[in-house]
Amino acid sequence: MKLDLIYTDSFPKHIIKKGILRKKIRLLSKAISSGESVEFGEIEVVCLDAPEIRSFNKLHLGHDYETDIITFDLTEDKLIDGQLLISWENVMQNSRRFKTDFENELLRVTVHGLLHLAGYDDRNEKQKKVMRKKENEYLKHHDNAGKSN
Repeated sequence: MKLDLIYTDSFPKHIIKKGILRKKIRLLSKAISSGESVEFGEIEVVCLDAPEIRSFNKLHLGHDYETDIITFDLTEDKLIDGQLLISWENVMQNSRRFKTDFENELLRVTVHGLLHLAGYDDRNEKQKKVMRKKENEYLKHHDNAGKSN
């Protein structure tokens, strides 16, 4: 899998280093690939500020509001390609709201986007519960893998 990680200038780089974040996203994507029997090709993760994601949301989805993540499936062959646009500012707000740290919340929304690319949806409550359960499973797997290193 090819992974591109792009930060805008406003991203708080002092909170998590790019190399560490890239490694964690790669580990999570491998776990999802294995667990969901899918194969990721090229994944681009772009960390934007809140106004930028609102602009993308309005332009591409017709939604005039901020969100924490927008997932674009760019798959053209059997490998899954996609772009995850993540609002780091909304992730920061969510981390405060849910009393978790920024890194964990950032990884959660990344897993959420990867699950969308793997075929999951969250248009209704039942689908949301399934996705949340999957997010928790993969994040727990990641936490346990990190403790053994």
